[in-house]
Amino acid sequence: MIRTLLVLLVFIVSNVSKAQNLEPLDSFLDTLNKNNKFMGSLSILKEGEIIYNKQVGNSYINENEKPAITSQSKFRIGSVTKTFTAVMIFQLVDEGKIELDEKLSNYFPKIPNANKITIANLLDHSSGLFNIPRDDNFDEHKPITQKGMLDLIQSHAVDFQPNEKNEYSNTNYILLGYLLEKIDKTTYKSILENRIVSKLQLKNTYYGDVIDITNNECLSYSYEEDGSLYQAKQAHLSNPGGAGAIVSNTTDLVVFMDALFNNKLMSSKSFKAMTTIKGEYGSGIMSAEKGGQTIYAHNGSIDFFKSMVMYIPASKTAIAFTANALDFGLMPIMFNAMAALQGEELFIPSFNSISLTEKELQLYEGVYTCEGLPFNLVFKSNGTALQGGPEGRDLKTLDATSKDQFKLDLGAVLKFNVKEKLLLFEQSGETPKKCLKKE
Repeated sequence: MIRTLLVLLVFIVSNVSKAQNLEPLDSFLDTLNKNNKFMGSLSILKEGEIIYNKQVGNSYINENEKPAITSQSKFRIGSVTKTFTAVMIFQLVDEGKIELDEKLSNYFPKIPNANKITIANLLDHSSGLFNIPRDDNFDEHKPITQKGMLDLIQSHAVDFQPNEKNEYSNTNYILLGYLLEKIDKTTYKSILENRIVSKLQLKNTYYGDVIDITNNECLSYSYEEDGSLYQAKQAHLSNPGGAGAIVSNTTDLVVFMDALFNNKLMSSKSFKAMTTIKGEYGSGIMSAEKGGQTIYAHNGSIDFFKSMVMYIPASKTAIAFTANALDFGLMPIMFNAMAALQGEELFIPSFNSISLTEKELQLYEGVYTCEGLPFNLVFKSNGTALQGGPEGRDLKTLDATSKDQFKLDLGAVLKFNVKEKLLLFEQSGETPKKCLKKE
């Protein structure tokens, strides 16, 4: 998911000279909801003011009720929690209570390689620690004590040595959450309230517990093939802790991101350290550049919840997205939010599809070289559908919406010209990319 996020982010182009038009964004989100693709919320803040706030779908569904999601509805935000945790660690740095080059062994000496791993290594995922959700005995649905989690972490050898590379691991932020509690001598819940929530007057952000629908908390669902909803089994939030246990909503999240990027939560020195990018990773944040502009983001997933926060410094814009049901690409939704801000045409998907014969599908098979893409696109027929992917890996099934035209739920439309051996790759907010079929 992280690599997909960054590959897609590099296609974003800002053009702030065009007038924003946010009305089509309403139609787009309504279209997704009506076609059983999305329930959730999207908010946009620009130059300190919330300029867009939209919700679609239901916060929960049972035999008697299916209340609509409102601006007060709250969602589990999964790994977006990591951005909050990183901020609080840097606040400790500013207060002289911890140092980035301090060794993990000062706090948790039994963790493998603790005498080599620094706090900075945990923050930017360069520690080499095993990603604990991959453990065969890990059960996110059962409560776990800090000792139990530490025992589990200690049972695994490291995947690589510190600073050899950056590789995403929830273990890093679980430990950072424990470290916050050890230094501040209170619970993560209280630390979050004292250090961020009360400071920014966030009314819908806190460390989560069992979902309480009477407190405007949403349940999460997956869409079945017939469009019905299947309710997720809830993770027990003692497991992700500082890596994924926060509950929030989009209006709070854009305020948080705006505060972070406007020097309201830490020193300029710490902010620079947090947003220094090594490979794909900063500290609790990711970044991509396009057209001379930098975009910062983090996404999250827990149960069937999906979330994402994004900040664009050049336009002083924060975008936050939360979903309690999603059967559509997360990034195309963010693309469309940006396209609306830039006054560009939005990608409005068509959910109608047609069937093609195997002979017809074979016309589109081949390897295509595309301008602006560092890889070839490869298309193959499986007899009933066309599939495609970069260099023929991770093939995605394409839905035919008409002869010579296919769609991908990640937000792309592919238009083939068989006679000219040409493919146009269209994506929201982007100039179509021309691809030529190799002989």
